[in-house]
Amino acid sequence: MADFDVIVVGAGPAGSVASYLLAKKGYTVLLVDRGKRVGSKNMFGGRLYAWSLQEVFPNFWEEAPVEREVKKEVLGFISGNEGVEVSLSWEPQAKSFTLLRAKFDEWLSQKAEDAGVEVISGIRVESPLIEGGKVKGIVAEGDERLESEVVVAADGVLSFMAEKAGLRPPLRKEDFAVGVKEVIELPKEKIEDRFGLEGKEGAAQLYIGFTGGVIGGGFIYTNLNTISLGVVARIGSLYESLDKVQYSMWNLLDEFKAHPMIRKYVRGGKLVEYSAHLIPETQFLREVKLYSDGIVLVGDAAGFCVNYGVTVRGMDFAIESAKAAAEAIDHALKSGGATSSNLSKYLELLNKGMMRELDQAKKAVDLMENPRIYTSYPNLIIKLMKHMFHVSGRPRKSLYEASKEFMKEESISLFTAIRDIWKMLRSL
Repeated sequence: MADFDVIVVGAGPAGSVASYLLAKKGYTVLLVDRGKRVGSKNMFGGRLYAWSLQEVFPNFWEEAPVEREVKKEVLGFISGNEGVEVSLSWEPQAKSFTLLRAKFDEWLSQKAEDAGVEVISGIRVESPLIEGGKVKGIVAEGDERLESEVVVAADGVLSFMAEKAGLRPPLRKEDFAVGVKEVIELPKEKIEDRFGLEGKEGAAQLYIGFTGGVIGGGFIYTNLNTISLGVVARIGSLYESLDKVQYSMWNLLDEFKAHPMIRKYVRGGKLVEYSAHLIPETQFLREVKLYSDGIVLVGDAAGFCVNYGVTVRGMDFAIESAKAAAEAIDHALKSGGATSSNLSKYLELLNKGMMRELDQAKKAVDLMENPRIYTSYPNLIIKLMKHMFHVSGRPRKSLYEASKEFMKEESISLFTAIRDIWKMLRSL
């Protein structure tokens, strides 16, 4: 007899939600995590879109340790020491929140534990336990073997569970982007003053144009008493740039933070945390098998993430995949066991829901591979803004004439601009 009905590896949002839902259905569930505390090794940029988790825990933000509700969006364009910010203050119909994973993930795992899940942290899982070509549990450090009817691999983008179960090929640099992030402490009043916020309102600010042509960008998210600031770049693009410019994630982050448009937000702040994280790219998902006999992949382990170059969405997709996995596992265990055939309901559920959004999002991801977005267009936007607001008392060119001149300087033809705009409208 198996030790548990289900063993879940990784106590991030996907692992905790899958555990919680399966325990609520009456299954015995073990949730294991390698961090000394749940959440201690988990990192993301800083924003959760609430739609997916809200279906599990209605109005979760009333008790969960969220930081601020995002009600201000800023898109910034940087060129040299100059920049332009476009700001939107609004009342969004769908809520989103900034948060810190160490606090939030611990709360979420506690919800799972309250539902009857056995949660154990500080345990490193070495591999899936495979017998007769079927996953039948896990092998933890010290060669401790624990058996289950099914395993949920929620162990992140590097998922050794997925690799050792034969569900994905060896990893390549093209499969990932990388994000580096600092958490900077500032008094609550200074954050609200500098970002133009009131009470628990939050801001999400995204920037492009400072990466020297590398596909990527920067972000700032406001928390209650801290700011999450970081840079995301595609590893393949970063690697290609190394022969031409001395760029690394370290100096990209330093240059971003030191830019005149950015340093005003962080001036006088205290660095309290530094972290880095790999992010799966869209081609990663295409090469992953999402389930097999006795095992299901969720969250980053399955590649459920979208990197738009300036922002990344993964947490809401991870939670949604956990919900589908829990339903598919319940179906399989009630249909004779966690065979690949019975677990195929997982893909069926995903195709009815989040896979449609991922497919749509891929068009926007492909658009963000256009190198002009990171060089020519930020330069062009800033030049046009400078021309509009420059007053010298002398006759000047019309905006139309100036636009033609600036486009020529940036090697952008009218046809190219129209084509890029058309692609943008079709993909967003």
